[in-house]
Amino acid sequence: MKRSLSTSSILLALLISPAATAPPCHAFDLGEYLSINGFLSQGYIDSHGNNYLGDSQDGSFQLNEFGLTLNSAVTDNFRLGMQLLSRDVGQEGDNDVLIDWAMADYRWQDWLGLRLGKVKLPIGLYNQGRDSDFLRPMVFLPQSIYDEGKRTLVVAAVGGSLYGNLSLGSSGDLEYQAYYGSVDFRSDSGQARGMALLAARIAKMKKLGAVNDLTADNRYVYGGSLIYTPPLAGLRAGVSYFAGESDFDFDVGTGQGEALGAMKDFVVLSMEYSLQKMILVAEYTEQTGDREVLGFDVPDGRSQGGYVQLCYHALERLGVSAFYDVFYADKNDHDGSGLVAQGQPDFLGWRKDLGLGLHWEITSQWLAKAEYHVVDGAALQLAIFNPEGVERYWNYVVLKTSFNF
Repeated sequence: MKRSLSTSSILLALLISPAATAPPCHAFDLGEYLSINGFLSQGYIDSHGNNYLGDSQDGSFQLNEFGLTLNSAVTDNFRLGMQLLSRDVGQEGDNDVLIDWAMADYRWQDWLGLRLGKVKLPIGLYNQGRDSDFLRPMVFLPQSIYDEGKRTLVVAAVGGSLYGNLSLGSSGDLEYQAYYGSVDFRSDSGQARGMALLAARIAKMKKLGAVNDLTADNRYVYGGSLIYTPPLAGLRAGVSYFAGESDFDFDVGTGQGEALGAMKDFVVLSMEYSLQKMILVAEYTEQTGDREVLGFDVPDGRSQGGYVQLCYHALERLGVSAFYDVFYADKNDHDGSGLVAQGQPDFLGWRKDLGLGLHWEITSQWLAKAEYHVVDGAALQLAIFNPEGVERYWNYVVLKTSFNF
């Protein structure tokens, strides 16, 4: 459900909110207890063969973000914070100003802390920092794990989380997080549009007419993560889990109200090894979905994906990155033969993305990125952006600049 910002929601967030991460060194310090920082970015995307995230085949500047973060250290153990975010990424966002996260954070001991409010979700190694260009080497994180179409479902939840760091002595450290809450489902999100497309397909099959006025309501999400840091410098490994259930209501041409239910869970295994000039990352995921539409059971089966990424700082402020990212809609049907049996192209069953990028830290506050992707396959709901059909082989270029303050 789309929720734009109101004065009352801002005041409420300021009263109950909080700091998920420490502000960068460029934050404005307003007195002893309050700091303000933020970022703004503008990008350009041009694709060939398929539209991606919007109407990108003719080139699109619908790739911008603006974030404003307030942090307050009330005491040594208690922090408040919130972030307002405006974004326009293709068909999603439309530059609405939303509360991206807002938390009250109390850390009793190193091994136990509590966050309440709209808390960021620890999925993989990078989901909690996915809004900041300065925290990732490329414009888009690998989509097998960090699918832009699912961002509103997995970025943050209204509820609470427990977290802490357990010292294992000479064996290293173990960081944990566990959360429970509910999420806002924007009607323009890739997940909601994908559900609308599925409902329309089944309604057509049953000759019920057009699907109208789809709305989404999340019942709950829960999950957690463990990140182990061994004695070997630069190495960390983790596992994270997410589960959620949502309802989608809509009308069909017959005028009767119908409901669509969806349940999804996934697990992510992660590893990162960093040296002085190089970072090597590998993550792997399996996901399960189960949906019921107009009385028709639509099990998703078990999907599978993962990537390997290498980032190297050739110069102090210039880095190069490369990744190979693979996603299979059905881990037991890599060649898409099941889709062919349903009269659909086999390449809807996979997405293989080879990405190459440059990132240049022009100053400590100003960043520019350029990258090129060659893609084989059309999984991950690419059909949403290409209603007239999709191509198997396609590519896209992304340019983006960001400024932190």
